[in-house]
Amino acid sequence: MKIILADDDPISRRLVQRVLQTAGYDVLCTKDGRHALELLRAEHGPCLAILDWNMPEIDGPSVCRAIKESGDRNVYVILLTSRESMQDLVKGFSSGADDYLIKPTHPEELKARVRAGERILLLQHTLMYEARHDSLTKLANRKHFIEQLERTATRTRQHGGRFAVLFVDIDRFKTINDSIGHLAGDELICGLAERLTRCVRSTTAIGQVALKNGNDTVARIGGDEFVILLDPVAGVEDATRVAERIHEELKKPFKIADETFAVTASIGISVNTDESREPKDLLLDADTAMYQAKAAGHGRYRVCDSRMHHAAVDRLAFEGDLRRAVELKQFEVFYQPIVSLMDEHLEGFEALVRWNHPEVGIITPNKFIPLAEDTGLIVPLGEWVLREACRQTQLWNEQFHTDLKIAVNVSAKQFAKGNFLSMVLRALDNAGLANDRLTLELTESLTMVNADRIMPVLNQLRANDVCLSCDDFGTGFSSLSYLHRLPLNTLKIDRSFIAQSTTLPEAKGIVEAIVTLGHKLHMDVVAEGVEDAGQITWLKSLGCDSAQGYLFAEPISAEEVHKALEGKKFILAGNPKTELELETAWIQ
Repeated sequence: MKIILADDDPISRRLVQRVLQTAGYDVLCTKDGRHALELLRAEHGPCLAILDWNMPEIDGPSVCRAIKESGDRNVYVILLTSRESMQDLVKGFSSGADDYLIKPTHPEELKARVRAGERILLLQHTLMYEARHDSLTKLANRKHFIEQLERTATRTRQHGGRFAVLFVDIDRFKTINDSIGHLAGDELICGLAERLTRCVRSTTAIGQVALKNGNDTVARIGGDEFVILLDPVAGVEDATRVAERIHEELKKPFKIADETFAVTASIGISVNTDESREPKDLLLDADTAMYQAKAAGHGRYRVCDSRMHHAAVDRLAFEGDLRRAVELKQFEVFYQPIVSLMDEHLEGFEALVRWNHPEVGIITPNKFIPLAEDTGLIVPLGEWVLREACRQTQLWNEQFHTDLKIAVNVSAKQFAKGNFLSMVLRALDNAGLANDRLTLELTESLTMVNADRIMPVLNQLRANDVCLSCDDFGTGFSSLSYLHRLPLNTLKIDRSFIAQSTTLPEAKGIVEAIVTLGHKLHMDVVAEGVEDAGQITWLKSLGCDSAQGYLFAEPISAEEVHKALEGKKFILAGNPKTELELETAWIQ
């Protein structure tokens, strides 16, 4: 270890120097505080300093305070002093000193104190390393990467130059990880980290301009997400060469646990410009470009352009608005009637959330639900919709002496929460709504793709009399082997088949097959998107149980539903010339 010794007393300085050199330390000596401060501030300066209290120009405590306040480097400071008063010791420690020695120093005590400082520095270094590196791959972590990115951006703003950020996401990693197990998945991640590092260090990876004084950084910032800082680059071509090299490197199969795996990666690239932008914007741009690459197919790269950047900025602003909306409860539940095709009575409603934006107005779910899914906001939002829909339905049942049901859509992310079952039962209990009056609508992909994982929860819901429906049936990849095992009550035919039933014989045949299939499996069948009376007549002839759509009503607010129930009439879509009077049987 390199130690700096600053003492204006030559005899004392030589004695301490001799003891430390005999113990194997590399000792730099100086007689004044200013020179000591210069040596300590050097890029690879000593990490341990022994400073005499009294020195010309700058004394020991002042040197200590200056180096500690700068925060540039972690230096362990031992003050040498002949003062033994408590006031002086407090002053020394207040300046940032870590330890002190009373002159004249005993050789063994001196060595013991230095060894203690060495151990503390090693511990601090270990903790700092762990705080800034990924524990699995030993690559830089997100915090370290952002710090390096900010330093690079500051330098290039002051002195010019170009650098690039690559966002690397492994395609289908979750599927691979689930199939080989998490331990093997970790081994694969480590192998990927090694290959990515080789790609940016290789002389063939980027041009000679980029390699000269290069300061590349590879970091792991998520499960299968890596980012690379190429600093410097001559232009975007240097970055695309690295992306191409990564793709070539990944074509070589990985051999893990006696099995061979081939992986691909989607890569997004952003290069800094002369415009003054926050460093994190470049990371966002690279992330945006990576999603564009993934959308184009596996094993591709894309360079972020101004259009992508503006779209990413808009998305970020929209996400901020959505988060505030969830916190401030800027949402409203609309209700679309579900009508029995047997005797035309009103069975209940499907709850459909709308965002009542304070500036834009009503925003439909197709505009914000995908973002809510991506960000996880769907979990608190979905819980609020469930509670509100149950509360409102029970209120109507009490006020109008009805027995209406309510259907609520459920996200896969909600199912992933361990407390999903208790959350549903609590919402029903708080509302006072009978369990069998609630239908949870699950997407076909959730029920079929994740059938084994969610089956226990589905069985518990059914055991508690909660009804289950497969939404948009026919649009996904249905598996009959799973379908007959799932405890479903209802199949909902996707609106696209109903809309095309009058023009495409294939769509008409699919609807007929779904109705037959549902009834064979003892399930009710509901048709969505019904818009004309001819569709109703045809669906009745097939034996379809229920329907919903604009023929009956568009999704309407709770206030409008209340008026319709109170007036015993059902509001048609748009500006109808007539109103459909509900018979007493419709209200039950």
